[in-house]
Amino acid sequence: MDSYLGNIKECRFIHSLASGAKITDPSVVKGIGDDTAVVRGPGNKYWLFTVDMLAESVHFKKGEDLKKVGYKAMAVSVSDIASMGGLPRYALVSAGFPRQGFQEKARRLMSGLRQCASRYGISIIGGDTNRSDKLVVDVFLAGEVEQRRLVLRGGGRKGDVLFVTGRLGGSQSGRHLCFQPRVRQARFLTAHFKVRAMIDLSDGLALDASRLAEACRLGVILFEEKIPLHPDAAGLKSALTDGEDYELLFALSSKDAGRLNAAASSQRPPLRFIPVGVLTDQFRGVRLQRRDGVVRGLPGPSFSHF
Repeated sequence: MDSYLGNIKECRFIHSLASGAKITDPSVVKGIGDDTAVVRGPGNKYWLFTVDMLAESVHFKKGEDLKKVGYKAMAVSVSDIASMGGLPRYALVSAGFPRQGFQEKARRLMSGLRQCASRYGISIIGGDTNRSDKLVVDVFLAGEVEQRRLVLRGGGRKGDVLFVTGRLGGSQSGRHLCFQPRVRQARFLTAHFKVRAMIDLSDGLALDASRLAEACRLGVILFEEKIPLHPDAAGLKSALTDGEDYELLFALSSKDAGRLNAAASSQRPPLRFIPVGVLTDQFRGVRLQRRDGVVRGLPGPSFSHF
């Protein structure tokens, strides 16, 4: 299947689910359409709920080290919680295993899940297992965030500056199995700045920037010369479309943008954020400003779940 059409079909499928999901409980602040659901919690906090499924031959290769697969299965959900400004707390894990080698596969997978959970202070409190033709692992994660620190995708305004938390592209060289969710960066940002919009980069900068732009009802201009390429990236298109970077893309006012890196460099160890674009009301969608100043459309995204 053409990967661009695959992503279009995935987005349409999610929108069809959302249109039929009528929420009547007033405690639900945000349902389908962001990195996590948001529900009113105790005191001045919200609960954050997310779930991610990893399937063999889609998100990892057959024969991959299952400890790394387990780590990734937990980490992708941690990244969702980070993108809302929150902290991960409790996990439920379900997995389907082929019959052959079941016990050893389960042991290795659980080792990786526990490694990530320990790093981010997560309690694994339950789950389920079943038989499957291919290995599948599913993590439901609950987190929490102070109401004043919650960040959604749709709060960006015209003229806001877009930043990323790290270099992009080439994740399939192995980084997609051992990345570090940007919880520390997100907590710093929400403690010191009014972050207007944020999303984690799971499907590539081009596609995820378009999701943020759609939520904000604005357009995005990305600056070719500022997009940070990872050493593993094959070039600009790789940084735009490879996916599974799990960095954060976020929007700040121009005033806050001007003081961001001075504040970040004072942290120990220092933090660094890279400006990559701006929000605009001149068009919808995402366009690239080349080094010569010409603005053009982007190549179709390459990562697809379907």
